[in-house]
Amino acid sequence: MLYQRILTAIPLAAFVFWIIFYQPTSVFFYFLLFVILISGYEWAKLSGVHRLPVRMLFAAVVTALTWGLQQYVSDYIIWPVYIAALWWFSITYYLKRARPAAASSALRLDKLLVAFIVLPAAAFAMRDIHAMQQGADWLFYALSLVWVADIGAYFSGKRFGKTKLAPHISPGKTKEGLFGAVIATSLYTLLASYYFGLDTENSALLILLSIILTFISVSGDLYFSFLKREAGLKDSGHILPGHGGILDRIDSVLAAMQVFLVGYNWLFVTSIL
Repeated sequence: MLYQRILTAIPLAAFVFWIIFYQPTSVFFYFLLFVILISGYEWAKLSGVHRLPVRMLFAAVVTALTWGLQQYVSDYIIWPVYIAALWWFSITYYLKRARPAAASSALRLDKLLVAFIVLPAAAFAMRDIHAMQQGADWLFYALSLVWVADIGAYFSGKRFGKTKLAPHISPGKTKEGLFGAVIATSLYTLLASYYFGLDTENSALLILLSIILTFISVSGDLYFSFLKREAGLKDSGHILPGHGGILDRIDSVLAAMQVFLVGYNWLFVTSIL
Protein backbone atom coordinates (compact mmCIF):
# COMPACT_ATOMS: atom_id res chain seq x y z
CA MET A 1 0.00 0.00 0.00
CA LEU A 2 2.80 2.42 0.94
CA TYR A 3 4.69 1.52 -2.25
CA GLN A 4 1.59 2.28 -4.32
CA ARG A 5 1.09 5.61 -2.54
CA ILE A 6 4.67 6.61 -3.30
CA LEU A 7 4.36 5.58 -6.97
CA THR A 8 1.29 7.80 -7.28
CA ALA A 9 2.63 10.71 -5.23
CA ILE A 10 5.97 11.24 -7.01
CA PRO A 11 4.69 11.93 -10.56
CA LEU A 12 1.71 13.85 -9.17
CA ALA A 13 3.96 16.11 -7.08
CA ALA A 14 6.28 16.64 -10.05
CA PHE A 15 3.36 17.64 -12.27
CA VAL A 16 1.98 20.08 -9.68
CA PHE A 17 5.45 21.61 -9.25
CA TRP A 18 5.79 22.00 -13.03
CA ILE A 19 2.41 23.62 -13.55
CA ILE A 20 2.90 26.05 -10.64
CA PHE A 21 6.40 27.21 -11.54
CA TYR A 22 6.56 26.81 -15.30
CA GLN A 23 3.08 27.67 -16.56
CA PRO A 24 1.26 31.01 -16.70
CA THR A 25 -1.67 31.70 -14.43
CA SER A 26 -4.15 31.20 -17.29
CA VAL A 27 -2.94 27.61 -17.83
CA PHE A 28 -2.80 27.00 -14.08
CA PHE A 29 -6.43 28.10 -13.77
CA TYR A 30 -7.56 25.56 -16.35
CA PHE A 31 -5.75 22.88 -14.38
CA LEU A 32 -7.72 24.04 -11.34
CA LEU A 33 -10.96 23.72 -13.33
CA PHE A 34 -10.09 20.11 -14.07
CA VAL A 35 -9.51 19.49 -10.36
CA ILE A 36 -12.84 21.17 -9.56
CA LEU A 37 -14.58 18.93 -12.10
CA ILE A 38 -13.37 15.74 -10.43
CA SER A 39 -13.91 17.18 -6.96
CA GLY A 40 -17.50 18.11 -7.84
CA TYR A 41 -18.17 14.56 -8.96
CA GLU A 42 -16.80 13.14 -5.71
CA TRP A 43 -18.65 15.75 -3.65
CA ALA A 44 -21.93 14.69 -5.25
CA LYS A 45 -21.16 11.11 -4.23
CA LEU A 46 -20.54 12.17 -0.63
CA SER A 47 -23.83 14.10 -0.69
CA GLY A 48 -25.91 11.08 -1.62
CA VAL A 49 -26.22 11.49 -5.38
CA HIS A 50 -26.36 7.91 -6.65
CA ARG A 51 -26.92 8.26 -10.37
CA LEU A 52 -23.73 8.63 -12.39
CA PRO A 53 -25.19 11.09 -14.95
CA VAL A 54 -26.45 13.36 -12.16
CA ARG A 55 -23.02 13.36 -10.48
CA MET A 56 -21.42 14.27 -13.79
CA LEU A 57 -23.97 17.03 -14.36
CA PHE A 58 -23.39 18.47 -10.90
CA ALA A 59 -19.63 18.46 -11.43
CA ALA A 60 -20.06 20.18 -14.80
CA VAL A 61 -22.31 22.86 -13.32
CA VAL A 62 -19.87 23.68 -10.49
CA THR A 63 -16.99 23.83 -12.98
CA ALA A 64 -18.94 25.97 -15.45
CA LEU A 65 -19.93 28.35 -12.66
CA THR A 66 -16.29 28.68 -11.61
CA TRP A 67 -15.20 29.40 -15.17
CA GLY A 68 -18.08 31.82 -15.79
CA LEU A 69 -17.46 33.88 -12.68
CA GLN A 70 -13.77 34.14 -13.54
CA GLN A 71 -14.53 35.17 -17.13
CA TYR A 72 -17.35 37.65 -16.63
CA VAL A 73 -17.23 39.01 -13.07
CA SER A 74 -13.53 38.70 -12.26
CA ASP A 75 -13.53 42.05 -10.45
CA TYR A 76 -15.87 40.62 -7.81
CA ILE A 77 -14.61 37.08 -7.27
CA ILE A 78 -12.81 38.12 -4.10
CA TRP A 79 -16.25 38.11 -2.45
CA PRO A 80 -16.78 34.34 -2.84
CA VAL A 81 -13.31 33.96 -1.34
CA TYR A 82 -14.32 36.05 1.70
CA ILE A 83 -17.55 34.10 2.07
CA ALA A 84 -15.74 30.76 1.91
CA ALA A 85 -13.13 31.93 4.44
CA LEU A 86 -15.89 32.91 6.87
CA TRP A 87 -17.60 29.58 6.27
CA TRP A 88 -14.43 27.68 7.17
CA PHE A 89 -14.05 29.65 10.39
CA SER A 90 -17.66 28.90 11.32
CA ILE A 91 -17.35 25.19 10.49
CA THR A 92 -14.20 25.03 12.63
CA TYR A 93 -16.30 26.09 15.63
CA TYR A 94 -19.07 23.66 14.69
CA LEU A 95 -16.73 20.67 14.35
CA LYS A 96 -15.63 21.05 17.99
CA ARG A 97 -19.03 19.70 19.05
CA ALA A 98 -20.21 17.88 15.92
CA ARG A 99 -21.28 14.26 15.94
CA PRO A 100 -21.80 12.62 12.56
CA ALA A 101 -25.24 11.18 11.97
CA ALA A 102 -25.61 7.47 11.32
CA ALA A 103 -24.24 6.51 7.92
CA SER A 104 -26.86 7.04 5.25
CA SER A 105 -27.03 7.14 1.48
CA ALA A 106 -29.85 9.69 1.50
CA LEU A 107 -29.51 12.80 -0.66
CA ARG A 108 -28.39 15.90 1.27
CA LEU A 109 -29.01 19.14 -0.62
CA ASP A 110 -27.30 21.23 2.06
CA LYS A 111 -24.04 19.39 1.42
CA LEU A 112 -24.38 19.97 -2.31
CA LEU A 113 -24.85 23.69 -1.66
CA VAL A 114 -21.60 23.87 0.31
CA ALA A 115 -19.72 22.71 -2.80
CA PHE A 116 -20.81 25.91 -4.57
CA ILE A 117 -19.24 27.90 -1.73
CA VAL A 118 -16.00 25.99 -1.25
CA LEU A 119 -14.86 24.71 -4.65
CA PRO A 120 -15.02 27.90 -6.78
CA ALA A 121 -13.57 30.02 -3.96
CA ALA A 122 -10.58 27.69 -3.55
CA ALA A 123 -9.88 27.91 -7.28
CA PHE A 124 -10.18 31.71 -7.25
CA ALA A 125 -7.88 31.97 -4.23
CA MET A 126 -5.17 29.81 -5.79
CA ARG A 127 -5.47 31.64 -9.10
CA ASP A 128 -5.09 35.02 -7.38
CA ILE A 129 -2.13 33.84 -5.30
CA HIS A 130 -0.43 32.49 -8.42
CA ALA A 131 -0.96 35.83 -10.18
CA MET A 132 0.73 37.86 -7.42
CA GLN A 133 4.29 39.11 -7.48
CA GLN A 134 6.36 36.00 -6.62
CA GLY A 135 3.02 34.25 -6.90
CA ALA A 136 4.37 30.80 -7.71
CA ASP A 137 6.64 30.96 -4.66
CA TRP A 138 3.82 32.13 -2.38
CA LEU A 139 1.43 29.49 -3.68
CA PHE A 140 4.00 26.75 -3.19
CA TYR A 141 4.62 28.02 0.34
CA ALA A 142 0.88 27.98 1.13
CA LEU A 143 0.45 24.47 -0.26
CA SER A 144 3.58 23.09 1.38
CA LEU A 145 2.50 24.63 4.69
CA VAL A 146 -0.50 22.28 4.61
CA TRP A 147 1.80 19.33 3.88
CA VAL A 148 4.17 20.32 6.69
CA ALA A 149 1.21 20.56 9.08
CA ASP A 150 0.12 17.04 8.12
CA ILE A 151 3.62 15.66 8.67
CA GLY A 152 4.07 17.47 11.98
CA ALA A 153 0.69 16.29 13.23
CA TYR A 154 1.37 12.70 12.19
CA PHE A 155 4.72 12.32 13.93
CA SER A 156 3.78 14.35 17.00
CA GLY A 157 0.49 12.52 17.38
CA LYS A 158 2.16 9.14 16.94
CA ARG A 159 4.79 9.92 19.58
CA PHE A 160 2.86 11.98 22.12
CA GLY A 161 -0.82 11.71 21.17
CA LYS A 162 -3.16 10.98 24.07
CA THR A 163 -5.99 13.53 24.01
CA LYS A 164 -8.46 13.05 21.17
CA LEU A 165 -9.14 16.17 19.11
CA ALA A 166 -12.45 15.11 17.56
CA PRO A 167 -13.12 11.51 18.64
CA HIS A 168 -16.53 11.28 16.97
CA ILE A 169 -15.19 12.39 13.60
CA SER A 170 -11.56 11.27 13.38
CA PRO A 171 -10.40 9.19 16.37
CA GLY A 172 -6.80 9.21 15.16
CA LYS A 173 -6.33 12.96 15.52
CA THR A 174 -5.06 14.30 18.83
CA LYS A 175 -4.48 17.68 20.41
CA GLU A 176 -0.82 16.79 20.81
CA GLY A 177 -0.68 16.15 17.07
CA LEU A 178 -2.20 19.57 16.41
CA PHE A 179 0.36 21.16 18.71
CA GLY A 180 3.11 19.39 16.79
CA ALA A 181 1.66 20.69 13.54
CA VAL A 182 1.76 24.26 14.87
CA ILE A 183 5.40 23.90 15.87
CA ALA A 184 6.34 22.39 12.50
CA THR A 185 4.58 25.08 10.47
CA SER A 186 6.00 27.87 12.63
CA LEU A 187 9.56 26.62 12.09
CA TYR A 188 8.90 26.15 8.40
CA THR A 189 7.54 29.69 8.20
CA LEU A 190 10.73 31.05 9.78
CA LEU A 191 12.64 29.54 6.85
CA ALA A 192 10.07 30.92 4.40
CA SER A 193 10.38 34.39 5.93
CA TYR A 194 14.12 34.31 5.30
CA TYR A 195 13.52 33.16 1.71
CA PHE A 196 11.03 35.97 1.05
CA GLY A 197 13.29 38.54 2.71
CA LEU A 198 10.77 39.61 5.34
CA ASP A 199 11.70 41.85 8.25
CA THR A 200 11.05 40.85 11.86
CA GLU A 201 7.56 42.35 12.04
CA ASN A 202 6.35 40.74 8.82
CA SER A 203 7.97 37.44 9.77
CA ALA A 204 5.97 37.48 13.01
CA LEU A 205 2.79 38.23 11.07
CA LEU A 206 3.47 35.38 8.67
CA ILE A 207 4.00 32.99 11.59
CA LEU A 208 0.67 34.14 13.02
CA LEU A 209 -0.99 33.49 9.67
CA SER A 210 0.66 30.06 9.47
CA ILE A 211 -0.77 29.11 12.87
CA ILE A 212 -4.26 30.13 11.77
CA LEU A 213 -3.84 28.17 8.54
CA THR A 214 -2.74 25.11 10.51
CA PHE A 215 -6.00 25.12 12.47
CA ILE A 216 -8.05 25.75 9.33
CA SER A 217 -6.30 22.98 7.39
CA VAL A 218 -7.12 20.53 10.18
CA SER A 219 -10.73 21.72 9.99
CA GLY A 220 -10.75 20.93 6.28
CA ASP A 221 -9.54 17.40 6.98
CA LEU A 222 -12.11 16.94 9.75
CA TYR A 223 -14.96 18.31 7.65
CA PHE A 224 -14.41 15.82 4.84
CA SER A 225 -13.97 13.02 7.39
CA PHE A 226 -17.36 14.14 8.73
CA LEU A 227 -18.89 13.93 5.23
CA LYS A 228 -17.41 10.50 4.60
CA ARG A 229 -18.64 9.13 7.94
CA GLU A 230 -22.17 10.34 7.29
CA ALA A 231 -22.05 8.84 3.79
CA GLY A 232 -20.62 5.56 5.09
CA LEU A 233 -17.54 5.83 2.84
CA LYS A 234 -13.86 5.34 3.56
CA ASP A 235 -12.62 7.43 0.63
CA SER A 236 -14.18 10.08 -1.60
CA GLY A 237 -13.12 8.17 -4.72
CA HIS A 238 -10.54 5.87 -6.29
CA ILE A 239 -8.89 8.00 -8.95
CA LEU A 240 -5.52 8.08 -7.15
CA PRO A 241 -4.20 4.56 -6.46
CA GLY A 242 -3.22 4.19 -2.83
CA HIS A 243 -4.62 7.62 -1.93
CA GLY A 244 -8.33 7.45 -2.70
CA GLY A 245 -10.06 10.38 -4.38
CA ILE A 246 -9.06 13.92 -5.21
CA LEU A 247 -10.97 15.27 -2.20
CA ASP A 248 -9.04 12.89 0.05
CA ARG A 249 -5.84 14.64 -1.01
CA ILE A 250 -6.97 18.27 -1.19
CA ASP A 251 -9.40 18.49 1.75
CA SER A 252 -7.03 20.63 3.83
CA VAL A 253 -6.02 22.69 0.79
CA LEU A 254 -9.64 23.56 0.02
CA ALA A 255 -9.92 25.05 3.50
CA ALA A 256 -6.57 26.80 3.71
CA MET A 257 -6.23 28.62 0.39
CA GLN A 258 -9.05 31.13 0.84
CA VAL A 259 -7.91 31.93 4.37
CA PHE A 260 -4.33 32.35 3.18
CA LEU A 261 -5.32 34.83 0.45
CA VAL A 262 -7.52 36.85 2.81
CA GLY A 263 -4.83 36.85 5.50
CA TYR A 264 -2.09 37.76 3.04
CA ASN A 265 -4.08 40.70 1.67
CA TRP A 266 -4.96 41.88 5.14
CA LEU A 267 -1.52 41.55 6.70
CA PHE A 268 0.98 42.00 3.88
CA VAL A 269 -0.39 43.53 0.71
CA THR A 270 0.59 47.08 1.63
CA SER A 271 4.01 46.21 3.04
CA ILE A 272 5.24 43.51 0.68
CA LEU A 273 3.79 44.33 -2.72
